[in-house]
Amino acid sequence: LVHNGEISDIVFPGYDAIKWKEFVFSLPRDFACDCTDWHWMQMKHEGDDYHMVAALDISVLMNSGGEEFGPGRTPNVLPEDKYSGKQFALRDIVKDEEILTDYDAYWTDWSEVGL
Repeated sequence: LVHNGEISDIVFPGYDAIKWKEFVFSLPRDFACDCTDWHWMQMKHEGDDYHMVAALDISVLMNSGGEEFGPGRTPNVLPEDKYSGKQFALRDIVKDEEILTDYDAYWTDWSEVGL
């Protein structure tokens, strides 16, 4: 287990993202811009509405992996499934190795949450 979002991620209520917008607009402008990079849409279980979810812990330091980012950038961490906030290593990660995940693992269509 590399990241347990089940206990640390923030799930904003409602499908219209009003609480998420209130949170983002309450932040200093420079931080708000960076902070939105650490948010995504996710259903927490099958048949659920999409929610805005935020990771505001060290997990935001995981970088993007995948073929589109170049050779050697294969993700070594992925979520348990599309509903889970738990991210697991796909293999042993050695000391000083970059932790890479596929941020497209959670489908994102901002219009689904009113954005």
